[in-house]
Amino acid sequence: MFDETVGDALRRWREHRGLSLRQLGKLVSYSHVYIWEIEKGAKPPPPEFVADCDRRLEAGGQLIAIAARQRRVEGDARRGTGADFVAEWPESLDAMTALWRHDAGRRRFLQDAAYRASAFAIPARHWLDAAVDDAMPVAADQPVSVEAVRAATGMFRRLDNLYGGGQIRPALVRFLNAEVAPLLHDGPPERLGRELVGAVAEAIQLAGWLAYDMCEHGLAQRYLVQALQLAARAQDRPLGAEILAAMSHQAIFLGDNHTAIDLAQAAHRTAARANVAALTAEASVMQAHGYAQLGDEHTSMRALTDAEAGFDRADRAGDPQWLSYFDEAYLAAISGHCFRALGHHRQAERFARRSLDMSSGYQRGRLFNQLLLGRAHALAGQLDQACAAGHDALDLADQMSSARAVAHVERLLGDLRPWRRHPMVEELAERARLGAVPV
Repeated sequence: MFDETVGDALRRWREHRGLSLRQLGKLVSYSHVYIWEIEKGAKPPPPEFVADCDRRLEAGGQLIAIAARQRRVEGDARRGTGADFVAEWPESLDAMTALWRHDAGRRRFLQDAAYRASAFAIPARHWLDAAVDDAMPVAADQPVSVEAVRAATGMFRRLDNLYGGGQIRPALVRFLNAEVAPLLHDGPPERLGRELVGAVAEAIQLAGWLAYDMCEHGLAQRYLVQALQLAARAQDRPLGAEILAAMSHQAIFLGDNHTAIDLAQAAHRTAARANVAALTAEASVMQAHGYAQLGDEHTSMRALTDAEAGFDRADRAGDPQWLSYFDEAYLAAISGHCFRALGHHRQAERFARRSLDMSSGYQRGRLFNQLLLGRAHALAGQLDQACAAGHDALDLADQMSSARAVAHVERLLGDLRPWRRHPMVEELAERARLGAVPV
């Protein structure tokens, strides 16, 4: 580990020479904003930039050495932070806790990690083949630890639904790094037991979901892969199906529809084996959404029919607590997205309105559903209603920190682009631009 980043060292040497950002920018022919972003760690410094700054600031090669050490250390970290499905427990544990440690330190390489379409394929196959060499034994769990992890995860989940991932994720990552990592490292694996490992898998799945909500997609993939590994060790099929469905959800958001369908099918197979009807319905509706995005109306509608039938026959009394969000409103919302993607504005509007009949405590979901309603109206060319729904969504966004919310607002404005000169559309766009959706 290094204590000083190249950004820290650059600022130290610049201030030592008595130079402002603008003055240094003139010397090295870069904008002061660009240098400021490097100093705060928002941009990786190009080697030629570092060399030029080192020469201009007369740093004697120190900036170059620090930059090289930073690249080496972060390169090592990239290779060991949970991007791969690791069968052996010690290596898997080291990768997980390394990710939590680096994430708690807000390493830019994690936040900037790119989504890879292939990253979910091998973990999903391992899950379906049950290819984990040393699943956790049935052990005498520490009930206090299990309940503490689950209670904390439940609290973070409720706060996420109210305020979005941006405000909640740092606290959850600190909890994983400071409290959960020592718990997992404390003694041999046979002392852990499936209940504790399953509880940690739930927490990691939520961390991945929060990263996804902030559009930190490569980081979200790492957490979701880790969560699937732990669900396999805990032999928790329902949770595994839920994680695969979350992976599918992310892939759909990014337009990676073929991957989304494959993941939803894996989730469906897992849920069927677990005999949890609500999960099979969730997996079916994710398949429907993926096929709708591809324009395959026949297959999408067939999957949507399967989802509705599965939901109707589900006995929700025995569902895990983390599945409580999957209700009629959620099913209606995804159905509305399917019809919107297929160009059927009346059905999209009908399901969007139904999706707004939600339980309390799901502010972000209500925001998304308002935007779905707005997009359904935009599809029909109903500007006044589309803009009214957009303003209702922005009202909800005032206390929300969600990059996905920003993206969905932008998608509504994209749908309204043919009428961008209309006063109502200009007003909505200006309100969004002025920061009604904080991140």
